[in-house]
Amino acid sequence: MRPEQSANPDEPAREDERDLEGPRYILPIVDPNARDDDLDDDDDDDRDDLEIDDESLAEEIEEEPRVVLITGARGNIGRKLRDAWTDVYDLVLIDREEDDDDPEVIGADLSVLDDDWITHFHGVDTVVHLAANPDADADWDDLVGPNLDAMANVFHAAALAGVERVIFASSNHAMGGYRDADDGPITVDLQPRPDGPYGAAKLFGERLGQSLSRAFDLTFIAIRIGWVQPGSNRPETLPDDWSRKLWLSNTDLVRLFDQAVEAEIEDRSFVVVNGTSRNHGTRWDLSDAAELLGYLPVDDAFAGSAQPAGESSP
Repeated sequence: MRPEQSANPDEPAREDERDLEGPRYILPIVDPNARDDDLDDDDDDDRDDLEIDDESLAEEIEEEPRVVLITGARGNIGRKLRDAWTDVYDLVLIDREEDDDDPEVIGADLSVLDDDWITHFHGVDTVVHLAANPDADADWDDLVGPNLDAMANVFHAAALAGVERVIFASSNHAMGGYRDADDGPITVDLQPRPDGPYGAAKLFGERLGQSLSRAFDLTFIAIRIGWVQPGSNRPETLPDDWSRKLWLSNTDLVRLFDQAVEAEIEDRSFVVVNGTSRNHGTRWDLSDAAELLGYLPVDDAFAGSAQPAGESSP
């Protein structure tokens, strides 16, 4: 598990938080005024049981790695998260088909509810749902199965299995209608304005996730992901200024999903955030991602180049 962010050093720790580095243990109360001869054999046994060397105690309280299930594990974002998380989490990987060259991935048609793949959700802490048709220009015929049915089935399986957190790969296309509307910031509080069936399907996922978080004891985080190219994902290969302002670098992508998995969100069970890098002149507001998840991007698609010119046509 990645280490939690350090607390504010200037803020005094609450008494119940001092010197607590892991699970709490209830220790027996010992009367400091009691004489040794007042202790019976049972007390001697209890005292002996408490004499545990530091190394054994450290091994006992060490947390098990978090179990993270990724759907769409062979996709663009799925592969990047796998590379980053291989030695961090216990990964359960699912994709549409099995591949002898990638035996770690479980093949499953998520658009069809099936106990054979649902069973893999048991014992999982966090589900990262990436599986979908990634074509932003696809029509409904090509979206219903992979982007609606599979999504609903994965959420259903996560709830049945008692998963603590679901992270949903939503999309900037849920708000793409604001591109030509005005020049104002695109915040998560604005009314959604999908720019087509793909964006609408992502919005459906957000709303279904909100319902899920209300009905079950789980946290649902929807990330409206910006522009992530396959492979090295360099900003120089982006087509126009609109896409550069939407760019999410590979480094910031991992940083964002790290925070989505690890962030302690105590006051709400449903969260929507924008997911881009720190691009000069972007309209995509990242204040919620910073405040709620602790996401602080560092990359800029315009770094080392002139300021962005006027946005070109799609």
